[in-house]
Amino acid sequence: MTTAQDIEARLQEVIERNDALMKENKILRDELALLKRGLYGRRSERLEPGQLGIFDELAQPEQVEPPEPAPDPQPKKKRGHGRAPFAAHLLREVIELDLAEDERECKCCGKPMKRIGEEVTERGHCIPSRVIVKRYVRIKYACPEGHSMATADLPDSVIDGGKYEASVYAHVITSKYADHLPLHRMEGIFKRRGVQLSKQSMWDMVKRADELFVQPVLRQMREELLEERVLHADETPVTMRLEGGKGTKQGFAWGWRNLLAPDRPSKVLIEFLPSRGRDGPTQFLGKWSGTLIADGYAGYDQVVSANGIRRAGCWAHARRKLKEALDTGSESAAPLLGLVQRLFEVERPINEQVQAGEIAREQQLEQRRIARTEQSAKAIAAINAEVERLLPLRSTLPKSKLGKALGYLHSQRAPLTVFLEDPRIPIHNNDSERDLRHLAIGRNNWLVFGSQLGGEVACRMYSLMLSCKQGGVDPEVYIADGLDKISVVPASQIASLTPWAWEAARREG
Repeated sequence: MTTAQDIEARLQEVIERNDALMKENKILRDELALLKRGLYGRRSERLEPGQLGIFDELAQPEQVEPPEPAPDPQPKKKRGHGRAPFAAHLLREVIELDLAEDERECKCCGKPMKRIGEEVTERGHCIPSRVIVKRYVRIKYACPEGHSMATADLPDSVIDGGKYEASVYAHVITSKYADHLPLHRMEGIFKRRGVQLSKQSMWDMVKRADELFVQPVLRQMREELLEERVLHADETPVTMRLEGGKGTKQGFAWGWRNLLAPDRPSKVLIEFLPSRGRDGPTQFLGKWSGTLIADGYAGYDQVVSANGIRRAGCWAHARRKLKEALDTGSESAAPLLGLVQRLFEVERPINEQVQAGEIAREQQLEQRRIARTEQSAKAIAAINAEVERLLPLRSTLPKSKLGKALGYLHSQRAPLTVFLEDPRIPIHNNDSERDLRHLAIGRNNWLVFGSQLGGEVACRMYSLMLSCKQGGVDPEVYIADGLDKISVVPASQIASLTPWAWEAARREG
């Protein structure tokens, strides 16, 4: 016989089960909404007009009033909206167009006209790439008595008896790792130029350049990077094929860089490892100690603790999580998102002044310090109070997008406030993410790394490409020159072949 207690217990079980299903349903609906937005909606993290709606008062950032810059002795010319001129370093072919003899007479009086000047028009002209064969003809000399012979030495080549000059190696590397052209496409391009260069031969060339030039330079770059007191770090998954055709496995590209500043060279290093474990940052950083800007990934915890590293958080990650929560219908994310937006708006006018060259780096740091003390600290206090209010609510599901965003803000509270103490520290890790985005763009073309070695070589090449790009260095010219010089540059002077040192020497020369 069923008792009242049995019925009550069964009812309670049904209620708990119903609550669990409702929570699961809400989480699944959030995931579905996010997937649909990823497929059909905008992927930008920017807010739609009026998306914060009724929270306008919280969402609108206070405007920073930066000090007026010193008056410029010469007023700046307003930038026009016309076409930009061609760069001065481009080769120019002068084509002079003149009137025929019978056209140089005045149509009114018939007298011959005099030359009074010239009118110059420039148009861009593209010469398709081509392969030129350098034919070295060495004159032989012999003693008339038959004692000896002499012949001029061949110029050094990348490999003894090699068929191609350093410029071809540099072209293949730049096309593959800067322009994301797979080797099989380059094979077809070379074929159109009348050159039979297989993708296997090109891969052998890439590996040779990696061993001979890239690895020694990157070892020097790593030493110089670890002399910095502030570093960015991030990682992204990349699929690689296993040896012997046994399927695929997920590896990780780890990105490291220094602070982006107008008066310092950009030093970017990317390493490929078969896992996302803590060994990655531990091995790379060694005994380094300073400030590390990263997301909330726990893989950095061991080296941070062992080396006494100060860890700074990323507000762009926090904003992204809140934006995802808002996109899935969590209105509680709106006031928090507005407050996080305020942190970025506080610093935007200061950063714009630096980019425009209106203030120096020292002034930027001082204005940051003041703005963060007077405005950012208040916004963070309001953010923390809102997080503490929302977290205990029964409607806040831990596995929902809002719950994950609040959990991130709560667990990363200390790292996310480090930037208040040091004006050098940016409030986000976007610079490191932007580096790894270069790899993600290439992944659309090559899909997977062919092997672990392929991933390691690729990431080393990406390190050079990104360091060159951000330093305004032409990677093709740099690598070709570096391959020519590496055999004569002693190991003690390898620092002269880093992209920034090479470019500085080139400008001085």
